[in-house]
Amino acid sequence: MNRRAKWGVITALTVGLMLPLFWHDAQSFPVKRPEAGPAKPPTVDNARTAEVQRILAKKAGGNEELVARDIARTAALCVRDCRIMLTNITNDLAHLHSTAEKKAMMEHHLKMHPQFVSLTLQNDQGQPITIGRVLRQDLHHQAYKTTQNDDFYISDLYTKKNVQDAKEKIAMTVGVPVHGNSHVTGSLSADVEMGLLHQVISLQDREMGTNTLLLGMDGKNEMLKKTESGPSGGIHVQQLNGKKAESNIEGTAWKVRVTSVQDRGVKQAQIMQNELVVRFKRDLTEAEIAQYSRDIGGSLLRKNSRHTYLFSFGIAPSEAISYFKQKDAVLAEQHVKLHPNTAAVESRRAVEQPNDMYYGSNQWNLPLISADKGWQVTTGDPNVIIAVVDTGVDLNHPEFKGQLVEGRNMLTGTNKPQDDNGHGTHVAGVIAARTNNLEGIAGIDWAGKIMPVKAMDADGSGSVLDIADGIIWAADHGADVINLSLGEYAGSDYLHDAIRYAYDKGAVVIAAMGNDGIDDPSYPAAYEEVIAVAANDEQKETASFSNFGPHTSVSAPGVAIPSTYPNNRYAALSGTSMASPHVAGVAALIRSINPALSPAEVRSIIQNTADDLGPEGHDEYYGYGQINVANAIKAAVDSKAK
Repeated sequence: MNRRAKWGVITALTVGLMLPLFWHDAQSFPVKRPEAGPAKPPTVDNARTAEVQRILAKKAGGNEELVARDIARTAALCVRDCRIMLTNITNDLAHLHSTAEKKAMMEHHLKMHPQFVSLTLQNDQGQPITIGRVLRQDLHHQAYKTTQNDDFYISDLYTKKNVQDAKEKIAMTVGVPVHGNSHVTGSLSADVEMGLLHQVISLQDREMGTNTLLLGMDGKNEMLKKTESGPSGGIHVQQLNGKKAESNIEGTAWKVRVTSVQDRGVKQAQIMQNELVVRFKRDLTEAEIAQYSRDIGGSLLRKNSRHTYLFSFGIAPSEAISYFKQKDAVLAEQHVKLHPNTAAVESRRAVEQPNDMYYGSNQWNLPLISADKGWQVTTGDPNVIIAVVDTGVDLNHPEFKGQLVEGRNMLTGTNKPQDDNGHGTHVAGVIAARTNNLEGIAGIDWAGKIMPVKAMDADGSGSVLDIADGIIWAADHGADVINLSLGEYAGSDYLHDAIRYAYDKGAVVIAAMGNDGIDDPSYPAAYEEVIAVAANDEQKETASFSNFGPHTSVSAPGVAIPSTYPNNRYAALSGTSMASPHVAGVAALIRSINPALSPAEVRSIIQNTADDLGPEGHDEYYGYGQINVANAIKAAVDSKAK
């Protein structure tokens, strides 16, 4: 499918109808446009026009630079994470003496860290101890030699032999020195599965219209330089020409080269062929179901909640919709496929900066929105629940230990919403990863709980029925905030009804704007009840890919955002899918201060406290501005005094 047809697994999208062939007994909500303000002096108009032209020129370009940054940062996170884990393992081994004890400890860590394929401990005094399946014995020898100089070691990326699955096709070997009696006594090395890079590259290329190459594959082995990350994670991106960018990968000899290969095009929607969603005011009888099936040349595929049915049909779509309208259906529309574009206890104490490993070196996004200042007032409330309706969440990731409430898998009808894609795990980490735990990343809301609702499958697609039912399930089970990092360019009445239902039950609903750099309204972001979020970069500039329009509510960081990824990993991704959970986290912090606020009041606080960017006042690119956590929390505190 053309990338314009979906925002991909990076920023999830809800696929709608390109030509809406649905009928409803009420008009759908129009896109709400801000009222026109007073006339401005010509000089202001000229400045605004110039700013708009500059923004549009940026959006007309390619996404090669930001994709290069994403891949480079993801790779650097992997390398650094492996170095630290191996060093921690050497500390555990230092207290053991027998070979049996060391083997047992290494086996334990091999199970705990699924990215490790093998572990090898060696020194001059005895035979190496190896656990797992060694991929390149020669690289372990090289690692041992390098670490004797008290240096870390990292090989080039290399291709694994006889492997068909592209996600498991590449690996690296990493080594760290083992110390004893104040000097190096040996080395601990590991073969590391790096298929994560292929997965992220594939997703970003499909989403952003780029082609990415890893430079440094299967070449000369390089020593890992002991350099510290800078404020931006030590990543330097060089624009080679108008369509090509190249970035180093910190601590390695690798590089990533990205070329923009696809121009922006017309959106195409993914319709489920010959399937119709129909809702009535009551449940149908068996006789009615049989009669309707015969009349439309189809059958009942599925019965949903709230008197809703999914029929197949063998006649023209318009005829099938007209037929059900005559049968007093409340709603009838073609079925579409969706894709991803995650007594109150108040914390009122001064807190230090979080000690999470990647906070200072990679999470540029949180200080930029004054999260660090906001945490001086509150770090959240465990009674506030944030639902992430997405591809699920990695339930076993250490960053979600104690951070989850019971969720739902809408695809299987079970309470096991395990993420088999990665998108939902990344989104959830931005909102509420376990914070101040000396590892990984910091979440925006430290205490709030994630409710994982899996409504999309491994390839990032899902039924509009599952998405909408997931929203309803979350609302019925106490969600205070619902994040929807998804959207598409034509609406679904069934989805809109679900959003209205959640809104009326008090849930703050937040959605991503989309990643095509265009001003077409996307849904659910353009629905009146939803806070629509655009994406900004590290310079507080609108991201080149970020959609825009009069329905933009606010903007938030959405470029090279580091967060959690399945199998205890971390990745840096870009997209409005990454911007939306920033706003969800802020909404949860607001609710932690004043849970009595309505969704409209929470929205008002977020918009009124945002930092105005771009053209003065509300505009199509930043909405009311970039969110400001500290200002929003102060306004929430003030609201309790009224």
